Amino acid sequence: MVLGTGRCTRSSVRVIAQATAYSVMVLAALVLFGTAGVLSPATAQVKAPAKAKLKPQVKAAPEADPTDSVANQLNAKWLQENGAYSGFKKAEPAVVPASYATSAVANDWGDRLVSRAMKYLGTPYRYGGTSPSGFDCSGFVYYLYGAVFGQSIPRMPHDMAREGVSVARSDLKRGDLVFFGYRGTFTHIGIYVGNDQFVHATHRGSPVQVTPLDSDYYRERYMTAVRLSPR
Repeated sequence: MVLGTGRCTRSSVRVIAQATAYSVMVLAALVLFGTAGVLSPATAQVKAPAKAKLKPQVKAAPEADPTDSVANQLNAKWLQENGAYSGFKKAEPAVVPASYATSAVANDWGDRLVSRAMKYLGTPYRYGGTSPSGFDCSGFVYYLYGAVFGQSIPRMPHDMAREGVSVARSDLKRGDLVFFGYRGTFTHIGIYVGNDQFVHATHRGSPVQVTPLDSDYYRERYMTAVRLSPR
């Protein structure tokens, strides 16, 4: 009887120990699961959206420059005198960044013209455009002379060329106007920025940008350059 009772007691102890161990395992698993559930949101990395879903960056509107009122007045006057029959459409008014808008100084006007022009990289092309809401090639140059120097220059490329002094390509300086075309007709104009490059309002569907003079299209169509010093 004593031996039998001993076996029974040991068996009961073994069952209780196994049950206790199982309960501890279950409890530990629940604790771990709960901890993981709490931590996972804080530690999980947010998946980046697919490229196709990313919204394109919108170019911020530049700060207003009070001197642009001069350019706007010159643009309005030209459009009033010529727009009715020239086929040009008035561009919507827009504010532009503060820049170089004091009277011209002999040795720095080209740098100032280029510096202002570079403010508008990425501005969309707009046929007949003469404001930062959109430029065409000659409208870009026309606008800059009004905004930087408060000076009204001819609106069309061939008239600009007549106003300036002819410059050899080897003697180009920042601010010189470069002309392109074929068969003696100017079809495009830009502003020389140095290092054999020019900044210009390109064409429909393409923004204001800097382009090498030796790029395939423009190398073949380069015609002349002039230095149109501000008065």
